Amino acid sequence: MTRKLNVKSDKKTNQWKSLYKLTFIVGLVLLTLQIFIYRKTIINISIPIAIIMTVGVVTFLINRNHFNKTNNTSVVFYALLQNTCSWVFITCYLFMATNYYFADTELKIEGFEIKSKSSLPGRRMHRSARKPTIQIKYYGLNKELVFKNSETEKVERAEKVILTIRKGLYGYEILENYDTVDKGKQ
Repeated sequence: MTRKLNVKSDKKTNQWKSLYKLTFIVGLVLLTLQIFIYRKTIINISIPIAIIMTVGVVTFLINRNHFNKTNNTSVVFYALLQNTCSWVFITCYLFMATNYYFADTELKIEGFEIKSKSSLPGRRMHRSARKPTIQIKYYGLNKELVFKNSETEKVERAEKVILTIRKGLYGYEILENYDTVDKGKQ
């Protein structure tokens, strides 16, 4: 009888371990996708950070004991890492994605002065292929726009940037498109 009970218990524990692994991987994938959406959303960084902190603390407090018991550990860091990489990133992605994918279809076009220019290193093994960036002040909010490496000369000549924007579901605006305006072509 105890053998049968242990088999059921082991099966349940393995199911929970599988769920934790799956949500961990899904959370990391959604974090990557969220970064792309964040770059196209005009939102103060404090909003996603507030979501991350709030959901992180709540899920950690709710789930810590179950996670530690399931994984036979008493290390708090593992439960914190699990909850952050799964529930937190999934929740933050859902927030950013619903704002992005359920945005209005009405577009508006606005021009902004370029405050500064810089560049980001290229992908792995191509670090020298830097991506030019432009920083603008969008109604008091700093926003960095990332361009393709092939547009480096165009960005260097630019004086202004033209944004095509639509309003997101939660009111945070989405960058539909952006382009530079060369000096003297205004």
